[in-house]
Amino acid sequence: MSSYFDYFCKNIEHEEVRESEQITGTCYSMCPEDEVKLRESSKLVHVLEVLGDERKLVKSYCRSAADSHMAVPHLLRPYNILKQTVHYLLLEVTRRVDVPQSVVYDFVNDRLRAVRQDMTIQRLPPDECVQLMEPMVRFYVYYGYVLSELPLKDYDPVLNKKILLECTKLCLNNCDNITERSDRDVIDRLTNFLSNMDVTSPKIELACDRVLMESLYILCNLDNVHPLYRHFNLAKDLIREPTLQLAYEIAIANFQGNFVKVCRLMDKLCPLTYCAVYCYLPMLQRHGLQVLSHAYHNKRLTVPSGVVTRWLKFPDQRQAENTCKDYGLTVEEGNVRFDKSEFQVEANLHKLKTQDLKTKFNMNILDIFTYTTKK
Repeated sequence: MSSYFDYFCKNIEHEEVRESEQITGTCYSMCPEDEVKLRESSKLVHVLEVLGDERKLVKSYCRSAADSHMAVPHLLRPYNILKQTVHYLLLEVTRRVDVPQSVVYDFVNDRLRAVRQDMTIQRLPPDECVQLMEPMVRFYVYYGYVLSELPLKDYDPVLNKKILLECTKLCLNNCDNITERSDRDVIDRLTNFLSNMDVTSPKIELACDRVLMESLYILCNLDNVHPLYRHFNLAKDLIREPTLQLAYEIAIANFQGNFVKVCRLMDKLCPLTYCAVYCYLPMLQRHGLQVLSHAYHNKRLTVPSGVVTRWLKFPDQRQAENTCKDYGLTVEEGNVRFDKSEFQVEANLHKLKTQDLKTKFNMNILDIFTYTTKK
């Protein structure tokens, strides 16, 4: 089955369709009434949809079948309801602490997938797609960091990375389409947005930040050169943004093999860009130790393990020494002897303990979904 991104790209050229061909959802609740009745009678209400004596169901993802028709208006939610659903999932459901974080992730991931399905079937305009997709990118980056220590049965990092890449590409593709629109079209859409704006909505709102999205696309794909090709074609005012400049500098340092510089620059990252790079940190540390094994190769001389800890951003000296031992290096009395012949390239990649983002950045989960890189 093709991804939402592939489907969207195949249909984006046919944006100027006749009004009669446009599908507009008429479901004005987060879950269609038919699904509510079915799931309640079948006892398929998720624990995160129960709030005391109240039930707040959210439409679940349903895989399309050959004999099913997905474009049914009363089963599709219009843009305003989709935005309300994303707002509820990310700013309320993610704060639940009565279930494990992996359960929260699985639930929200499934409901966001249903949002993307409704969005794609209705062929929403690019500006609306960006409003829906950008918070999703934040979600997958954040939980990719928070759940990284869990076993595979509870969290699949490969699948999360695949979904993250798909959402990021779809978001940026729509950003490009917004840029290409005429000034008249932008003004019309802005007027329509202001006329439909709900002044009674909560003060806490999901944020959209183009610079952050471009930066995350680079940092979530440090092993891929294609995000850099995209970077070269961005508008000059975007490229000059400090957050994006930092992401580009980190990517270049990584391709140059300057892993010490990458680790040093991590201290300047914002919370989500830090989460993105941190997932690559074990691999960067292994490559860094291998480079050091050649650069400081000596049978007698050693390097203080405290220096190695600082160079490669290990949490503490003990973990740096244990990691060196895992890769076959000799550690004696707080010093590391680098020997290129002893370094075990085939050793399993080590794991790091994540640091609480609230402690490191003084931010809670609401801040993660609402902050911007603009000062």
